[in-house]
Amino acid sequence: MSNNSTTFKWFNGEASGFDAFQRELQRLWQRLPVEARSPGWPVILATLIILGLLLTFHQVVRGAVQQSELRHKAAAKHTEVTWRCKLLRDLSESESCLLQLNAADHGDAILQARNTQ
Repeated sequence: MSNNSTTFKWFNGEASGFDAFQRELQRLWQRLPVEARSPGWPVILATLIILGLLLTFHQVVRGAVQQSELRHKAAAKHTEVTWRCKLLRDLSESESCLLQLNAADHGDAILQARNTQ
């Protein structure tokens, strides 16, 4: 069986590459206290990382749901106000109302763009 490890010998005989890195990791591992080398630590660390990722995912999804609710409420409010403007008897009042609504929507969009930056 051939060993395809990437090892390079320097002129002074010192090896480098993955083998040297692996030996250095083993030396560092052996220097750790016995309590730190117990097999329970990787499980605890992995559990904490998974919990952190789940909490982060939960926060992102919750934020997206809240933003969607706000967008839905704004769209419903806009539809309601547009409907009320169109119900006005006088055509000039109706057009004025719709112009004000569109101007307010444009101003809100600019403010919202500024807030998100």
